Amino acid sequence: MAEIGHTLVRVLERLGIDGVQEQVYEHVLTHPGRSAAELAQDLPGASLDALVSKRLLRVEDGKYSAVPPAVALQGLLDARQLELDQVATRVQELERLHRATPYPVRQSPVEVVPGDQAHAYLLAIHRATRSEVRAFETPPYVKRISPEDAQVSADAIQHGVVHRIVYSRAAVDEQGLDTLLVTLSVGEQARVTGDVPLRLAIYDNQVATLPMVTGTRTSEGLLVVRPSSLLDALIALFERVWTAALPLALGSEEPGEDGDHTLIALLSAGMTDQAIARQLGISLRTVGRRIQRVQSSLHAETRFQAGVAVGLARSAG
Repeated sequence: MAEIGHTLVRVLERLGIDGVQEQVYEHVLTHPGRSAAELAQDLPGASLDALVSKRLLRVEDGKYSAVPPAVALQGLLDARQLELDQVATRVQELERLHRATPYPVRQSPVEVVPGDQAHAYLLAIHRATRSEVRAFETPPYVKRISPEDAQVSADAIQHGVVHRIVYSRAAVDEQGLDTLLVTLSVGEQARVTGDVPLRLAIYDNQVATLPMVTGTRTSEGLLVVRPSSLLDALIALFERVWTAALPLALGSEEPGEDGDHTLIALLSAGMTDQAIARQLGISLRTVGRRIQRVQSSLHAETRFQAGVAVGLARSAG
């Protein structure tokens, strides 16, 4: 097969077509109407009969041609997709059974996940969520959060999973506008408060995750809480903090622009001048000047009054 290429194509292996067969099919597809002898010169050792039996090639009057991909391959692809759909349906049935089955009396509803398995565990739970994610966001994080890290949540939101997140001011400052806007721009419902009790995520009212020790990274150990009075208490805690927190509605202006939408959001969140300057990419002097302009427009004598006025307006809205 050296005449065709040194690297075998293996894209279609999951459809039962190995790399050699895929190359033979592609060659005949682009060189139709040749006899077995002619093809043997280009494809020494190739089994044309195997591809004929798989209905990838047809032979008429001793001449070989490829069955069009839309016919030959789409049928195989549709069959494989049907198999995957059946598997997905079965997984959902088993998950419903799992959720409907009460835990044995002696089995603890709290599972401890080692730190080195925590990231994969969290990702799996998040991807299995179908209705809603509720979370407290606060440092410390395992690593610096980037916009790419927020894409999993953004994808889930776009597929209909509601996200209600309460950020501590430290989380807003550490994650930054670029990361926050990835999810806020597609419909995340976000609120902010000075601090949150702990790092927490609740998925579909069925499971909650939190660091094994408050204030530590999940890489140091993760607690997974299943349906129980403890899970009920965590849900109630989230709802109480959510009710008291202020909406976080960040604008779309780029750092350095003269719009005040994002500044007002950060101001109402109680962010410091230094944090606002860092997020907007402007100087402290510019922050002060723009805050004075906002105070004037709100008829507020102090930035505290301006923040309260904006916060109350957002809460009412």
